Order: sequence, then C-alpha cells, then structure tokens
Amino acid sequence: MSKLDTKRANTLSNNIQLLMEKSDLTIEGMAEFVSISKATVNRALLRLSNISPSIVLEIADSFGLTSNELTDKPLKMTDHISSLDKLLIFKEKNKSNFSLFKSESEKHNAQLFVKSQLLEDDYFKSERRMKEIIERIRQSPKFQSKFTKSALEQSVKRILLEEEFFIVPRKSPNGKVFYYKVIA
Repeated sequence: MSKLDTKRANTLSNNIQLLMEKSDLTIEGMAEFVSISKATVNRALLRLSNISPSIVLEIADSFGLTSNELTDKPLKMTDHISSLDKLLIFKEKNKSNFSLFKSESEKHNAQLFVKSQLLEDDYFKSERRMKEIIERIRQSPKFQSKFTKSALEQSVKRILLEEEFFIVPRKSPNGKVFYYKVIA
C-alpha cells in the first residue's frame, strides 16, 4: 500500500466539498452523479486513501474540469458548475430522490424539522411532556406526514443530547415522565 499523499488528499477533499456545495449534491448524490461508490467519495472527503487517477478523472470530467485542477490547487473557477448540462439533466431525472440533493434532504429530515419547530415556537419554552411536544409539532403547517411519531420522538431525544438549548428541567416523582424545555 502506498503512502498517503497528504497534500493531494487535502486539496482533493476540499475541492470535492466545494463541488458538492456548488452542485447541491450529498455524498450519495455525488456518488451517483459521477458513477462511483459512496465509499470512494467518503474516502476522498475524509482523506483516508490516495484516490486513483482514473476516479479523479471521472470526478473532474463530470464537472468540466481536469484532474490537475482537482488535485493540484484549490478550485477557483466554479461558477459554471450549477449550469452544467450533465448536472441539470441529473437533477431533473432525480428530482424526486431527496437524498441526492443537500437542499432537498434537509427539507425532508425529521431532526432538522423538529429543531426548527423547537426554536421557532414559544410553546416549547415551557415544560412539556414528549406527548405534548409531538402533538404540537404534528399540528405545524410545515409538518410532513412522512415523519412518523417514532422519528419525531427520536429526533427530540437526539436534539436533547446534541444541543444546549433544549433540556430536561425535571422528571416526575417516579422518574418515568420527563419534562422538556427550550431555554433562551
């Protein structure tokens, strides 16, 4: 196994991230657009291995670039990316597959939806039980029926673990009922 070329890996990772941002592609979207595996995209993004010249060429060709532009220096010319015919056709063909496009996958992510509801609605600044939180969230005009009760509950629990603005200020005397609250 050859030694990792750190400079090349860093430049490639940063340039792929920029391409994904400019093209609104997720990791899955990038893999499908370029016709490479998600594992390869992840390895490149995480700088875990030297990506083969043929894969680099596939990525570069997909975005109207050369391999050297992708690996030698930070990309400067990216304005053309959003209007590439190949990308526009890919987006049109896959417009119903939200997992391929960052902007769409964020709209259809239960945790992001729950977080936005918790932050936007003053109702959650008072102590609420899980059942009350889920009922209120499901009443939102932005609620999507594809978000199951379980997905919403899991999202609330993840937010509790990950975010400082959302806490459990108290439990019931028997410890079985938790009260949640958004703090300002």
